[in-house]
Amino acid sequence: MTTHSVVQDEDQFCVYRSVESHGTRVLWELTSACNLKCDFCLVEIKGRHLPVDDALAIADALIAAQVDKVLLSGGEPLLHPGIEAVMRRLAGAGVLVKLLTNGTIDHPGVFDLIRASDSIEVSLSLPTVDPLEADAIFKRPGTLAKITATIDALPKSRLNVICAVSTLNAGAVESVVDWVAESGVACLSLTDIFKDPNSPARFRDDCRDLRIDDGQREQLFALVAAKRAQYRGRLAIRTTQFAVQPGERCMAGRTVFYIDPVGVVAPCTVTDNTIWREAVKDMTVGEAIAFYRSTLTSAPASSCSGRLAQ
Repeated sequence: MTTHSVVQDEDQFCVYRSVESHGTRVLWELTSACNLKCDFCLVEIKGRHLPVDDALAIADALIAAQVDKVLLSGGEPLLHPGIEAVMRRLAGAGVLVKLLTNGTIDHPGVFDLIRASDSIEVSLSLPTVDPLEADAIFKRPGTLAKITATIDALPKSRLNVICAVSTLNAGAVESVVDWVAESGVACLSLTDIFKDPNSPARFRDDCRDLRIDDGQREQLFALVAAKRAQYRGRLAIRTTQFAVQPGERCMAGRTVFYIDPVGVVAPCTVTDNTIWREAVKDMTVGEAIAFYRSTLTSAPASSCSGRLAQ
């Protein structure tokens, strides 16, 4: 069942799947705990996460449901005590695992597993290549050195660097693109700031107030076009959440699902999940996935709805 992520120049709106990707994928927020304090973070603090045995039971349920790809996120997923065991269980069953990490935590057991398995990919955050700017964005000292050490420690062919573009780092994007191209990493994803419609962001009521303006977006896409031409064949550059592409559809609750840190299944992180949490609160993971597939015949309400309807 193992597949690999689509690695190509692409502009997409969905934050979790390529326009051309296939199969079922799940974003699993293992924990909301994190060692950094990024203002643009959309993850609401939950205060608890699943015990290891319960997390492994969910991994088994995802395998049984024939999920093709699981994105393990947080918070910072490397802080969950069961992260290595969950990754082993999923990858051992042929599920493509993508670890979404801020890249500042050294986890020898997980890193050894990543190097040994072709069923695991990694996405790391890199908003800037200026050390002082990185510490200001992450609100922790020495972050850039830790991130670059993680990149050097892992197979570059299976790495993706994520640069969340905001008013905090808009002027740093070109240097990030150049740095990633020179590093040998295969893919760079430039993403807009996003969150769900109702719950607060982690450190502010709505982190989307950090989005760049229309003029800055024009400059960003001119830069992307130039860098794609410059690095063609060396680096794939993707953009996410900036513009809806022709034929792109929301598949939340049908081939895209979200599991929160306490194990509740929802259609997506950016759907309005207040009603869905209540509807599935007594269901197993497998039952919830089946429920959504039978109930949702069109895209559920989300922070993406207005843009997708245009």
